[in-house]
Amino acid sequence: MKNMSNDNLNNVLKELGAWNPMRDDYTNSKFNKYSSGPGAYLDAAVQPAQQAEAGNKQRSSISKNVNDSSTSKFTPYLVLKHLPPGITKKAIYNICTRHGRVSDVRDSTKNDYFFIDFPTVAEMESVYRALVENQYGFHVLVGKQKNKQQTEPILSDIEETLPSIETEKNVIDFEHRNYRSSEKNLPRPHFGHTPIVNQKAYETKDSLLQRNDPQRHFLITEDAHELERAGLKDYNELNNMETSKYKYRTGRAFIEMSEQSKTYIEEKSRQSLGGYDWSRQIYENNHNNRGIERPKDIGQCANCDRSCDIVCARCQTYFCGLECQRKAWPKHRQICGKENIKNSFKGLNENLENKCFQEEKVHVESNNKENESSLNTSTSSGVVEKSTEMQSRKIPRSGNLVALTAVSKTNIVFIRSKADEDNLNFFKFINNVQNTAKQLKKLSKTPICGQIVITNFAGQYNRAMILNSDNEQHIKLVYMDYGNLDARKLEDLYEAPEQFIQVQRFVEPVILKDVPEMYMTEEIRKFMYSYLDGIDLVVKYDEKNDLLSDKGVYEVELFDGTTNQNFNKMVAKLCKPTEPTNPDEAYFVNHLPQKQLPEGDNIELVVMDNSLLCTGCISCSTKKWAIEIEKFQSDLQLYGESLKDQCYTPRIGELCIAKYKVDGKWYRGRCLEIVGDGFPSIIFFDYGNIGMVNVKNIRRYPAQFTFPIYTCDCEIKGLPEQCEADLVQKLEELIPNGSTIHCENVTVYKDDNFHAITLPKLIHNLKAEGLLKEKV
Repeated sequence: MKNMSNDNLNNVLKELGAWNPMRDDYTNSKFNKYSSGPGAYLDAAVQPAQQAEAGNKQRSSISKNVNDSSTSKFTPYLVLKHLPPGITKKAIYNICTRHGRVSDVRDSTKNDYFFIDFPTVAEMESVYRALVENQYGFHVLVGKQKNKQQTEPILSDIEETLPSIETEKNVIDFEHRNYRSSEKNLPRPHFGHTPIVNQKAYETKDSLLQRNDPQRHFLITEDAHELERAGLKDYNELNNMETSKYKYRTGRAFIEMSEQSKTYIEEKSRQSLGGYDWSRQIYENNHNNRGIERPKDIGQCANCDRSCDIVCARCQTYFCGLECQRKAWPKHRQICGKENIKNSFKGLNENLENKCFQEEKVHVESNNKENESSLNTSTSSGVVEKSTEMQSRKIPRSGNLVALTAVSKTNIVFIRSKADEDNLNFFKFINNVQNTAKQLKKLSKTPICGQIVITNFAGQYNRAMILNSDNEQHIKLVYMDYGNLDARKLEDLYEAPEQFIQVQRFVEPVILKDVPEMYMTEEIRKFMYSYLDGIDLVVKYDEKNDLLSDKGVYEVELFDGTTNQNFNKMVAKLCKPTEPTNPDEAYFVNHLPQKQLPEGDNIELVVMDNSLLCTGCISCSTKKWAIEIEKFQSDLQLYGESLKDQCYTPRIGELCIAKYKVDGKWYRGRCLEIVGDGFPSIIFFDYGNIGMVNVKNIRRYPAQFTFPIYTCDCEIKGLPEQCEADLVQKLEELIPNGSTIHCENVTVYKDDNFHAITLPKLIHNLKAEGLLKEKV
């Protein structure tokens, strides 16, 4: 090889010195760009290659057009949210500089957010991943491109994290995940709920249910206390309230007394003053068999002419309630308290009283004759029937005092008039039922739908109407004079005497105006139950406009008789879920009660999800609990759809509301881990599957959603910790999602919140097919 001349050698060396492949790659937009992570979603102009290629031209352009956002250089920055109280700029600077260079730390004068500026996108991404992976406890958001002079957060800074991310697998970071996601996204199982009573029960020929409930009230008041009737709710849990005097069950209050107390009350009851007997025109007093004349303190309402015993405190004019007094006030105010007018009213009231008394006497006598002629005995069923319908009493007048007797749903309750006459008649009737209870005969055959019987509720005998008797060990009925539903055995039911069947029921269902029908949480239940122990309420409604003719009930407002607080508004406030506004307001799994599956032998469970069978585990619940889960799903959908489009990245372990991509609906979830790719791992704990959900499909968890966790993880005994694909496929065939399984045994590990179930037939089939090896 010939020696190269000095000139040629110098030229080659110059060319080699000018050749910089790294620089060429750096300015190559196809080679040098962010394809994943936060930098991948920035504007193309701020990608490394484009910035390098622009060089000094871009800087000069920026200096000439500082206010031109279209040509200004983008400064990469992060937004920090939910920071601990009292944290300083210096502290944030020190944290961030551990992982990359920081240009500036800015804070907002309007919000508790901090902005971290970086010299390059690479520095921003390095710090971003470090903050997310180290789980410092605050939220880290990638700032969107805007003018650097703008220091206040814009909407995208506050409400969103990353721009839209396609759900391709190459976008999700699988490498750094510790939790195994569900291999299949299965549709949610559905479990049918059979109502206690349906429309057909009212439409059958000679239906007793139609006769005894012509308004069909009990079609709308049936499902708030299903778990209590099924015996799946802890009795002590229901009665865990501040007062020990009253106990609660199926939406009704009662007093738990010793036998000595019951004997004492029975003796006093026999000596009570009783009530006014309209047919005999006297007040009956059982003590010494004395009878007294009709009391003089019953008069006629000056506004509506009805009999009443309430008088104006200043002038003693009779009014049947607050509403009538208000209506009469424009005229009544001119004469209220004047002696001469008072005397004239007194005479007028006496005349009206006598007139009303005569009309009432004729009315009672007429009713007695009709009842005597209309009764007949059915030889086929042994049930006393009536050709006339069993009418309920009219709803108490607007403005009158009422008692809350039973809670059916968040927006449906039963009320009873507390007017003096109605109160006396009610307690007299209850007393009569108790006195005759010892002579009652037990039912000899299964009752029919609509039949009236007598049964014992917490030591007190009550009239009840049969709603469903398909199962003799679980006969569904409603207590007619209170309104709550229950389930009793055939052996607990007694024949109702004819005189008890004729009496109209003392309660009426009403719908609480402006109160939504929501799932009955323990907070709502506790508040509504507190009004069952004798607190007076005032009912208000418009007689013409508030009647829902299709349901046969009124929409009403109830007010606390002592404080005048609006009962409806207080219930509605507890019902309405509100999105947390405080950055520190986060809820974790200890916010919710966790139910344990029944323990023991021969337990029937339903499979809520089997997408993690590769681990030898499934998620199970009872059928009753699964139905409860479906009930509060409607509340979750309304809440999720009511929120504006936004993003939320929950903390590790934080509860959230997340959208399931199979059906696009919202479900409860808990964040398991965050790896910085915008797809936190979320476990949908009401079903048991684990999925990676984009942050734009996650919302904050409201404090009002305190529904219990009814679903539990269950290990199938005999399966390996890691199941092969062919074994998983066979397991999916034998125990499909939504199926019912009969467990030979269920063992509960309370400390670990875990269950082990025994399925011997399943294991035997797997071994027979060679999918499981015998243990040596």
